[in-house]
Amino acid sequence: MKAALITIGVFLLVVVGGGAASYVGAHNKGVSFDNRLAAAWENNENILGQYSLKIQEMAQVPGMYANDLKEVVREAMSGRYGEDGSSAVFQWIQEKNPTVDSTLYVEIQREMKVGRNKFEAAQTQLVDVKRAYKDQLDFFWSGMWLRIAGFPKTDLSKYKIITSEHAQETFETGVDKGVKIN
Repeated sequence: MKAALITIGVFLLVVVGGGAASYVGAHNKGVSFDNRLAAAWENNENILGQYSLKIQEMAQVPGMYANDLKEVVREAMSGRYGEDGSSAVFQWIQEKNPTVDSTLYVEIQREMKVGRNKFEAAQTQLVDVKRAYKDQLDFFWSGMWLRIAGFPKTDLSKYKIITSEHAQETFETGVDKGVKIN
């Protein structure tokens, strides 16, 4: 009789212990997913913000360059011909005026491409974290324990993917009209 009670006690201890361990594991998984989603979202905001600021700052440089170039040309012309310009009948001068360097524009385009690619990768990571969390919530065993533990504690619909009007319209209508460059 004593052996039977010990066996039943050990069995109950294993079942309760296993259930508790399963619950704790599911709870920890839920906490981890909530934190990963929030961190991925914050990282997406950081990447987009840094990318946008970088482009805005780089876009100011051509304007500054153009103003400086105008000043250089103005000074070169007044230095070459004087305040009133040249009054000679014939001039045998080969002029070499400063040119606008397109390197700045190419660099801005490159930075835009790099920024978009980096943001796309971060968005893809966010989609994957959200999918993995939904999987765990939908699985029978982990989903049961996660729901008992009150997960998800964050609103998953908050973590939307940033997209374009073109992409949204294409997916709504099922027709891709192509990208129009004005």
